[in-house]
Amino acid sequence: MNGKEWQIETSKTKIVDAVFTLLPDNTFDELTLNEILNEAGVSKRTFYRYFKHKDDILEFYYDQFVTRYYQLKDEIIRQTSLKKMMIINLDYFFKNRERLRLLIRDRRHYRLIENFNRVNERMYMGSAVWKRIRADEPDLSLDDMYYFTVGGYSNIIIHRIMEENPKSSSEIADDIFRALGELIKVFQMPNRKRPA
Repeated sequence: MNGKEWQIETSKTKIVDAVFTLLPDNTFDELTLNEILNEAGVSKRTFYRYFKHKDDILEFYYDQFVTRYYQLKDEIIRQTSLKKMMIINLDYFFKNRERLRLLIRDRRHYRLIENFNRVNERMYMGSAVWKRIRADEPDLSLDDMYYFTVGGYSNIIIHRIMEENPKSSSEIADDIFRALGELIKVFQMPNRKRPA
């Protein structure tokens, strides 16, 4: 990164940091551009050099969030179990918990989850876990399973981030896999009355 790129990135980061400094006391919609720029110590001229409007600040944050997550790609796809992948994923979200809580509170997290899921799909479909499933069941379409998993997973993330004292990533993964194991047992048992 050259000096000019560093300056651009620094200015954008200051603006994002200012938003998250102000968000505990305001919703994003309540924040004015002047308040954000005063907090950031950045001029309007500089702001408009990098952003067209206030919402672009969050888009930049979402892109940065997903880019940092994507840097974990090699570590994630190297995992040999979905549970281990889940723990890395949850740890990343929990590391960013304070900012995410503010976005969820303001119902501004949907675009982040959408961007995140798009990157996730490319990453996970190339992982050892999915490749093994494809090898064992070549005719099986994994798309529906992936979307089912992602939808439930997004709900877990949102729910757990908003808790005051959330379980650890490992505890959440353990609970999910224990519950899935029990569900499979219940539905595979012959002559057992299934719950209505």
